[in-house]
Amino acid sequence: MAPPMYDVTNIDRWKYRMSVYLQILGLHVYLTVTRKSYLDNDKHIEANAQALVSLRHTLSKDQFSIISHCDSAFAVWNTLTSPELQTTNNVEKESSGEESDQACFMVQGNDSLEVISDT
Repeated sequence: MAPPMYDVTNIDRWKYRMSVYLQILGLHVYLTVTRKSYLDNDKHIEANAQALVSLRHTLSKDQFSIISHCDSAFAVWNTLTSPELQTTNNVEKESSGEESDQACFMVQGNDSLEVISDT
């Protein structure tokens, strides 16, 4: 089973499907993405690496530049699901007809993320 491809036009659906995919890989992989507190735990280095690879495989070459600065799965998740990123892409798409791959957002203080259901 391959991870779902990232779709900036439908973040909620991608977020739900990616959450399910990460849970299939294991609880530690999923928690590495959704809990900042997992970043400080040496036991979860492998889970972070597995989550990073999975998240990076969902991106096109152009989209990869959005998260190339991130070294944790938690930071990648927050960047890709950032409301600012969605707004930036929607505004730029409307004005230029193209999606931007230059947005960059840093994680600041989120301790956990809630999963948005697909219902």
